[in-house]
Amino acid sequence: MTRYPSHALLALLGLAWLSAALGGFPLAASAQTAPQGTTPVIPILPSGRPKLTIAVAGFPEFRLPGGRDDLGKLVYDVLRADLNASSIFDAVDPAILPLEPRSVQAGQERALFPGLNALKVQFLAIGSVQSRGNELLLEGRLYDVGAGAEMIGKSYVGDPKILRTMVHRFADEVVYRVTGEKGIASTRIAFVSDVGGGAKEIYLMDYDGYTPVLITGNRSINLSPRWSPDGNRIAYTSYRDNNPDLFLLDLRSGRRGPISKTPGLNVAPAWSPDGQWLVVSKSAGGGTNLYLMRADGSGERRLTFGSGISISASFSPNGQQIAFASDPGGNPQIYVMDITGANLQRLTFRGTYNVSPRWSPRGDKIAYVAREGGAMDIWVMDANGQNAQRLTDGIGHNEEPAWAPGGRHLAFTSSRDGRRNIYRIFADGTGLTRLTSNGRDNYLPDWSP
Repeated sequence: MTRYPSHALLALLGLAWLSAALGGFPLAASAQTAPQGTTPVIPILPSGRPKLTIAVAGFPEFRLPGGRDDLGKLVYDVLRADLNASSIFDAVDPAILPLEPRSVQAGQERALFPGLNALKVQFLAIGSVQSRGNELLLEGRLYDVGAGAEMIGKSYVGDPKILRTMVHRFADEVVYRVTGEKGIASTRIAFVSDVGGGAKEIYLMDYDGYTPVLITGNRSINLSPRWSPDGNRIAYTSYRDNNPDLFLLDLRSGRRGPISKTPGLNVAPAWSPDGQWLVVSKSAGGGTNLYLMRADGSGERRLTFGSGISISASFSPNGQQIAFASDPGGNPQIYVMDITGANLQRLTFRGTYNVSPRWSPRGDKIAYVAREGGAMDIWVMDANGQNAQRLTDGIGHNEEPAWAPGGRHLAFTSSRDGRRNIYRIFADGTGLTRLTSNGRDNYLPDWSP
């Protein structure tokens, strides 16, 4: 059996730096229900619009019996962070408020409205956390300050271990009630982490980097996790059986199994928007080409033909087109085609190296990686290839973009701090936030729906 040159494939994956990390491991050839009875009050903010101002109050000091942590402060801090991370809100600095915000008790919120109005604060989120038997009760309310009206009131009960999850849910309720669109605080990010001994495992973490959970654990090489559109399954590539096979993990049942074990490459899966189909890059039959198959591996059909490499597929939100990277001219560029493989069009003409396209959930943008001046950076362009704009700043290598649901955020890999880690930014390139800091290399993020 012939061997595929690993550095070329990994470069097209946006992983040129990974070929050495693989230690010569051969690449064989031939990634919420809306509240009922509510009506959003304003449309989602377009890019460039000022953020909405919101004050967070309440959540007074509370500790479990024998506990050291102030859970009220934890809720307060997490909620403020979630609202700021939404890209919709600017949580007001507590120092400029007319009183200590955490001293506000239930029933006192309306007395704050005149002062908040004077500061041009538009919304107020307030609540508390307390015990209910062996569980915690989190209560939260949202007010329209200008109208003096309560917009939502929510209660959450759960184990103390999931308190952050309860706060994330409330933050998403606030975003939905104000904008009519789903927030990101309850989402998760799948990623790959080097765990030593040459093994690369897949983890899931909260959108803010907390609560990482291992989902492979086979002490092999596992790459390219991709969430299904319903968030219940993850497709990924694994060398568990000594070949880069495509696997599917059902997160509800824990069942997993291979769905493409063709000798050679079965890599870089992409889900169709309806969750019924996958596109995967395979090296069977010469070259590395794109194949369309059902989610169980049946009904396979080849989409591209050639001796080069076509990889990193991404469906348009309407399911009618596929963006991907290919090198028919010798250098990788971004192309788009119909799901039948017809109507091939090249999108990128600037520079000689453009890879890793990811179609935005709104359908109007494609994020990708471009190399200019030796640096790898995240760029976005219109879906027709026009108006390319660089989002990252040329510090380190910035690769592997992945959109959040709603299209207001991106996760990506960056080596700006020495190691590769997962970062988050707003879709306009601001709000850079590091998400992983476990002392290992972390890469290949994919954002849950």
